Amino acid sequence: MIQKVFIAITILCILSCSDKKTILPENIDSATSEKFDLKKFNENKLDSIYEYTLQDTIVKLYESKDQYKKELVWDNHSFKQTSLYDKTTNLLVNQFCHFYAMPVGIWKSYDEKGVLISWKNYDENFDFTVKELIAMLKKDLQIDLINDTNYKSLLIDRFSYKRLFLFTSYCYVLQLNLMEGTRTIKIDGKTGEILSDVKDFMLE
Repeated sequence: MIQKVFIAITILCILSCSDKKTILPENIDSATSEKFDLKKFNENKLDSIYEYTLQDTIVKLYESKDQYKKELVWDNHSFKQTSLYDKTTNLLVNQFCHFYAMPVGIWKSYDEKGVLISWKNYDENFDFTVKELIAMLKKDLQIDLINDTNYKSLLIDRFSYKRLFLFTSYCYVLQLNLMEGTRTIKIDGKTGEILSDVKDFMLE
């Protein structure tokens, strides 16, 4: 009986996971016509770099040997979107985004004709979004991930792990290095529940 139940659960897991990545999210297109603004770059570049501000976003345009690059930086340098462009066609070839060093959003790659060839959704399965995480930490723990500069360093990441060999859980991990020591917080990626809050402070 136990063996039959295990087989049934395994089959359900396989069916639920199969072909999951073949369904394109509604908010991205299967092709792009986005090009690097070469005219603006050439008219304004200084040492192969052009930087300007658009509302609350810092825009940086770069040139390297093999490609052009555009960076959009906002929310006090906490978010950064990077776009890479083919230097022959000026077409977008890669686009990805980070919150600090943590990958967020949908990372995309295109071929030389602008057709989407691969993508990965780093927000998938994290029902408690990064924006909700930022708001919760500020409201409940008085931790401002955007504007607070009192940290010696700030590390944030997220991961999945197996429970009871069958069930997958999702978790954010935040590590704050303060003058008085280290604080590590784990948060459920589905519900936003604080799983642990450990302070490893130095004794005076």
